[in-house]
Amino acid sequence: MNRFANFARSRLGAYLSALGTELTVEDASLLPEGSFTAVIWGNGFASPADDANREIVLASRAEETITLERGRENTAAKDWNTGSLIANVITAELLNSVSASFSVRTISADEETISPDDSLVVFSFAENGTISTCKLPEQALFNGKMLTLVNCGTESSLAVRILAAEGDSIGLRGDTQLILGSACSITMTAADGMWQISGTGLFSPHSFQTVSTSGLLNACGCVVYADASMYPLYLFIPDNGAMANVPTLIIKTDETSNNVLLHDPSGTNFVKLKQRGEAAFVIRTDSGNIMNLSMGSGGASSGGGHVVATGYYVLETGISYVFANSSYGYAYVELGSPAEHAGQSVTVIRTDTAESPVMISKSAAPDFYLTAEGESATFVCSGSAWYRTA
Repeated sequence: MNRFANFARSRLGAYLSALGTELTVEDASLLPEGSFTAVIWGNGFASPADDANREIVLASRAEETITLERGRENTAAKDWNTGSLIANVITAELLNSVSASFSVRTISADEETISPDDSLVVFSFAENGTISTCKLPEQALFNGKMLTLVNCGTESSLAVRILAAEGDSIGLRGDTQLILGSACSITMTAADGMWQISGTGLFSPHSFQTVSTSGLLNACGCVVYADASMYPLYLFIPDNGAMANVPTLIIKTDETSNNVLLHDPSGTNFVKLKQRGEAAFVIRTDSGNIMNLSMGSGGASSGGGHVVATGYYVLETGISYVFANSSYGYAYVELGSPAEHAGQSVTVIRTDTAESPVMISKSAAPDFYLTAEGESATFVCSGSAWYRTA
C-alpha cells in the first residue's frame, strides 16, 4: 500500500546509476516509511515538470535503507548525480488504482459472487424480481478492505441472503450467512478469516425498513417501522444464526388500536406494541433465543449521578457514570439527543466478562464498542454533537 508524508522531499546523498536499486538521500526521515511513489529530477530545475529527464520510481524505505523499482509510468531509469532531488508524489497510475478500488457494482441476479475488487455493491430488483443469495469473495482476497452492501428493495420480502466463502465466517461466532433486509445498508471489513459488520452502516437513518404486512423481519441491524394502520401485524424474528447479536429496533408508527405482535422463531408471542411510538429492542442470542432488550427486560438502577445498566438504556441528564453489564445478553447505551444533554459528560464502564460487547450509540456517528471488562469510554456533549474525550 502506498504511503504519503507532507512535504516529503530530500536530495540524493550519493550518485545513483541507471542500474542502481538502492538509494542514499541526505535525510531519509523526511520520506514515508514503507512503500511510496516518488519522482527524481535534476537540481537545476525548481519542479520535476520542468525536467524532461525526470524519472518516476516506486520506493520502499526501512529506516535509512531505500530500495527502488526504476523507470515507472513511461519514464526511463537514468544516471543521477549527488544533489539531485527526490519527492514523494501522487501519480496518474496511483490515482487510477485508487479509483478502481472504489468500484460500484449492481447485482440483480441470484447466486452471484461479489468480486474482491468491489467496494460498494448495490442489490437491485426488477419488477416482481427476487434475489435470494449472494456470495462474499474469499476473505483472504479482501483482507484489510471495506465492503458496503446496499439493498435497494422497497418491499419487506426483498431480502438478500449473504453467504461467506467456504472456511470464512461472519462475526466472532463462526456464522456463515447474513440476511440483509430491504432498504438496509451495512459496511463490512475483512481480517484474519472473518467478516465483521462495522458500526458505520448500522442504525443510521438510511438503514430502515417499513413493514405494513405480517411476515418475517428480514432486517439486519436496522430500524423497523411497523405500520399496523390497516390491520394487526404479526412479525416473526428469523431463525438465522447470522442474526445472532445483531440488535433490531421495532417501532409502531400508526395511531390505530391495531397491535404489532412480535414472535420468536417457534411462533411464541413475546412482545406486543399497542401505541404509536412504542418500541421493542430485540436481539437473537447464540442459543437461538430472542431477547427483548427494552427497558422492561433490562433497565437500570441509579443514584448519586451513576447508573447500573443492562439491556437497552437511554442516558438521563445528571448521570456521569454508566456501569454497563452485557451478561444479560447485550448492553446498548444510547447517549441521546445532543440538544438535551448540552454540557454533560459521561463515562461508560463495562463491568462484565461476557462475550457480547457493550455498544454505545451517539447521534449521527458510528457506534462504539467496549469489548473487555473494565474498558471505558468518556463522552462530552457540546449541545450539537457528542465527542469522545477518553
